[in-house]
Amino acid sequence: MRRKTKKALKLSAEHAAVALQLLIADGKVAAADVTKALKNREKMIKDLRARLSALEKAARPVARRIAKAGRRAARRAAPKARKAISSAQKAARKAQGSYLAAIRRLSRDARVSIKAIRKQSGVAAAIKAAKKLAA
Repeated sequence: MRRKTKKALKLSAEHAAVALQLLIADGKVAAADVTKALKNREKMIKDLRARLSALEKAARPVARRIAKAGRRAARRAAPKARKAISSAQKAARKAQGSYLAAIRRLSRDARVSIKAIRKQSGVAAAIKAAKKLAA
């Protein structure tokens, strides 16, 4: 039974060829075995290339699908411009912000009374009353 080598040899192609010629000359290795090994190597390379090309052909549709999905996701994720709001909406939002700021510092009871004022008289009157209560 053949022993396994413990270290891999680091030989250049020229050194390997010389070593092989010496082994053949010494009768340690038959020339037919070397030729057979080289033919097997070429056959293995050819087989691997064929299998690799088959895998590439099979993977093409999947790769296209993945790339298409990525492009689609990038388009969806693109930032969209905000829709312009009307001046009435802008004023309502500003008033709501002022109202929240005015009632923030009030007690619970005072907030209840300000909410009642807002329901009856509107936001402007509620803000005015809240500022008066806070002062």
